[in-house]
Amino acid sequence: MRFDLLQPYIPMFQSGLAVTCEITAAALVIAFALGALIAVGKVLPCRPLRAVLGFYTSVFRGVPLIVLLFLVYFATPQLTGYKIDMFTASVLTLGLNGSATVSETLRGGIEDVDAGQYDAARSIGLPYSKMMRLIVIPDALHSVAPALVNEVITVLKSSSLVATIGLMDMMRAAQSVQALTYRAFEPFLAVAVVYYLIVMALVAVSRRLERRLRER
Repeated sequence: MRFDLLQPYIPMFQSGLAVTCEITAAALVIAFALGALIAVGKVLPCRPLRAVLGFYTSVFRGVPLIVLLFLVYFATPQLTGYKIDMFTASVLTLGLNGSATVSETLRGGIEDVDAGQYDAARSIGLPYSKMMRLIVIPDALHSVAPALVNEVITVLKSSSLVATIGLMDMMRAAQSVQALTYRAFEPFLAVAVVYYLIVMALVAVSRRLERRLRER
């Protein structure tokens, strides 16, 4: 093993790590914001809306992520004439795909909220929007918080797929170093270690969050 050969390419790996973090953070903003809206929509007493949102969720949960990424990046110019950049395509794909999982997680949490919470909110005259915002959703978050942390991990690991469209993330950096040095083990092991350390840090956060929630 010749890890010394990677030293000249450390800036490339650092740049790739920054891109990976930026993509993951931006995608998570979309996933959580849109996922929360979809979850609320799924519990509203409106069948057509629930059907549309259910179909949306089924598409993003049923189609492989790499296929969705290729559709967004390669098909958008064909259909609209707009040349979407790699970063935007990556964020949109990961964010929309993540929103489907987040919405299902939150929906399950909302439906598990004790019926007494709803009755208490209605008894004091809270409108539906305030009831959801102040009582139901915060209560649901307590039960699904660990699952949402797992979704953060999933989006982070899934971000490695953006290398397939040429975006210079950590995975693409490793591929570039492999092409330049003709060695595969060292660059890919280095990237694997970085992903592992980040994921283990998030797992630690998830476990700590679970302990704190159990204490309440």
